[in-house]
Amino acid sequence: MEIGFDLGANAPTGVFVLHAAVAAFFLYLGAANAAAGESLGLALNGLIAAMLVAAGVVVARITARRS
Repeated sequence: MEIGFDLGANAPTGVFVLHAAVAAFFLYLGAANAAAGESLGLALNGLIAAMLVAAGVVVARITARRS
């Protein structure tokens, strides 16, 4: 699958990993909400995580073009 940049030891990968790490935190918060019985919290935190990963891919592609 082509995502617009090469994974490796470079700036675009670092940008993507940073976004993915923050997205993982929001997934953790969503799981904590689900464990407490709050399905809306799971849905909203999952949506935030998905948008962060998508933003990470876009920003990594922009960074790859400027490098």
